[in-house]
Amino acid sequence: MQKGFATLEVILLVMVIAILASIAVPRFTSVTTAANTAKIQSDLTTIDTAIAIYIMEKGTTPAPTMSNLSDYIQDSANLKPPTGKAYINGTATDITVTTYAITQVDGEYRATLDGKTAGNFTNKSSSST
Repeated sequence: MQKGFATLEVILLVMVIAILASIAVPRFTSVTTAANTAKIQSDLTTIDTAIAIYIMEKGTTPAPTMSNLSDYIQDSANLKPPTGKAYINGTATDITVTTYAITQVDGEYRATLDGKTAGNFTNKSSSST
């Protein structure tokens, strides 16, 4: 009696592993994209809150910047967006920007990532932009 696996058994095992991998990898990718989206939403909301407190305390002059919000955000120097993909209005999009910004949106200072606010980062498509 021979010990070990027959060639057919090894081929079948590899096929089963390949099928399981083809199911698991896309799900892992979508979970990573959702996690990136949640982090960006959280970061932008935190920065928006810091902007509101800054404006309440100091007024709108000087305009809030990431550097002068350091009193309101713990470890603000290391607050960076994740790499990879995130959902923007329901579409998985590559994140190419490496820093958050503060811009005026509809007359208010808002935290943005590539010109998009926290409300744009969602896995649901939006009919209004």
